[in-house]
Amino acid sequence: MLTALGLSSLSLLSSCSISSSLIGIWIQPGLNDLITINNTWFSLKGICLNGQQDIKYKYIYYNEQTRCKRCILFIPRHLNALQYRESECFDADDDNSRICGSITPDTVLYTLFRDNAESISCPFDQSWYFKKNRQISSSCQPKAFHNCLSINTFQILYNNRCQSHKDIIAICFAQFSDGNMNYIISRSLNQQRFICFSYTKTKINEKNLLPNEVYLSEDETCRSLLTRESALILNILPNKYYESKVHMPDWTQGIWSSIGIDRIDANTFYINQSQLIMKMHDDQIIKYDLKFLRIIQYQQQQQHEKSIHIRAKSLEQCSSIFYCIKLIYRSSAVIDLSIGFDEHQCKESHIHYTLFKPMTKSNISCPQIGIYKSLNSYQSSLSISTCSTGRWTLSIGCQITNSNELTLTSSCRHDIVPDVHIITSIKGICLASWRTDHRFQRTIILYDKTKAFCLIQPLKSMTASWILSENSCTHTGLLSINVENSLHYLDNCQENNHLLLLSSSSSSNIYLLQRVFYLLFYLTMKVLIYVNVMT
Repeated sequence: MLTALGLSSLSLLSSCSISSSLIGIWIQPGLNDLITINNTWFSLKGICLNGQQDIKYKYIYYNEQTRCKRCILFIPRHLNALQYRESECFDADDDNSRICGSITPDTVLYTLFRDNAESISCPFDQSWYFKKNRQISSSCQPKAFHNCLSINTFQILYNNRCQSHKDIIAICFAQFSDGNMNYIISRSLNQQRFICFSYTKTKINEKNLLPNEVYLSEDETCRSLLTRESALILNILPNKYYESKVHMPDWTQGIWSSIGIDRIDANTFYINQSQLIMKMHDDQIIKYDLKFLRIIQYQQQQQHEKSIHIRAKSLEQCSSIFYCIKLIYRSSAVIDLSIGFDEHQCKESHIHYTLFKPMTKSNISCPQIGIYKSLNSYQSSLSISTCSTGRWTLSIGCQITNSNELTLTSSCRHDIVPDVHIITSIKGICLASWRTDHRFQRTIILYDKTKAFCLIQPLKSMTASWILSENSCTHTGLLSINVENSLHYLDNCQENNHLLLLSSSSSSNIYLLQRVFYLLFYLTMKVLIYVNVMT
């Protein structure tokens, strides 16, 4: 008889083979203590005696304190969510098949949540607005669901009549499907409440499957989600009613990269009709996700003088933050971007970027063509050479066939072998050139196909040029312009090409003279050998 056996003896008789997905420390809403499940033990249920052969996750447990034997049917849902049904309490000598046969689909379903569960991505990547539902008797009801900047976080907003429910920020940690129904389990950031909701997918187009109804559980057990009648039904207004009414001009839209020398911290910007997204570190981190609300001002005086001011909103940490965005057209491949908080009526901006689109060709001619050289050792911020410091030459627009190209060449002695001279050069194309005042000309240079830097040149006289490593070419500080690190104007392209031709001609003449001397030497040696043989 099982009643005569002790706890230690029962553990030796255990023939359970518990799946690893069931093992762990769990939380059951409504219970204060944590639940432990391992190969031999289930908290409050007792020792596992054996598993039933008919169904994989069905086990017999015996609680020695209450002298109660139960059948437990586990239903794994997710790594972080586990459901189970249990039979009534039976005597220790009752037949196991009879005990497990008492579990029916109507038996109460309990849900366990894994303690310290890691978050997962939430199912909705946008905001939803709940329509008032007459079936809800309570005056307290949610009014909006917002997906936050973090892909694992969302916010539920309640109306002002709610006393017990305040606005909740939650993290998703489990998702599973049962037939046509999809379930999401989440937990509030303060870990005081579990939030369960379910939905069915409706096909809107070939790509998107979006719900038109969401069922919220009124308690933490998630039981009310089992039937449509017992859940809190929320009709969701299609997002088109809340889409941005902004119509962005074509020159603003597309995928942009920010200029700058350090490509480790490269930024990518995605701009469309209704949204601006900034991603960092190879699209691993979203820094800005801004929804356009309205256009404040749009100016287009001439073809190359366009700017647009936009008011936008972001849900950072599930709090609505308003921004002002300014975009300035520089060329079809270059724009200036400024972003600021909407605290000073969009008069100030706190970050500035110059953005570009990588192109293989450009119809923009480089300004102030000529040859520029560093008078002393030049410390370049471009990582294009093994020479950290050396002599630099910049040739702008000197290509006979293409005036929108430039060449930057570095020259230095090898650090280890001083007799070896290192020469490295890169070619770039001018993507845009503009003036914001009467002092400097600004030019965006694309090189290595996907990188760009800013070249600044004084306007009054072609005396020097500076290569800047900032993210913005327009908003640069005086500290960025280092006079000692300047490239001074040396000559125009025509004289340089003439010198190159002369150099090439001189090299050819030297080569011909060398060939003549070699032939004379060869003939002389043949004559001497012939004379020696004859004599």
